[in-house]
Amino acid sequence: MNSSKTLGTILVASLLIAGLAACQKKEDVAGTAETAGQKIDAAAAAASQKVDEAAAKVGEGVDKAKADVAQGAANLTDATGKKVEEVGVKMQDAAKDGTSK
Repeated sequence: MNSSKTLGTILVASLLIAGLAACQKKEDVAGTAETAGQKIDAAAAAASQKVDEAAAKVGEGVDKAKADVAQGAANLTDATGKKVEEVGVKMQDAAKDGTSK
């Protein structure tokens, strides 16, 4: 009877150890999947941040282009105004020359 008890105890202990080992492996797999998920989340967050930074740079470029166009338009308007004024002066001079003869 003594050897039967010992054999039974060893069998029960072996089953418990095997059960715990199986549980540990499942946790390791879950831990690995969780770690992979966290890495994917971190990579997605980093990519999102890079996209936001790129969008901000594009926005800055658009703002600068708009400012450059506005400045160019202002310069063109000034130059056109000066030329129109010069033509007006020439027309007045020509009219004076024609009336004084």
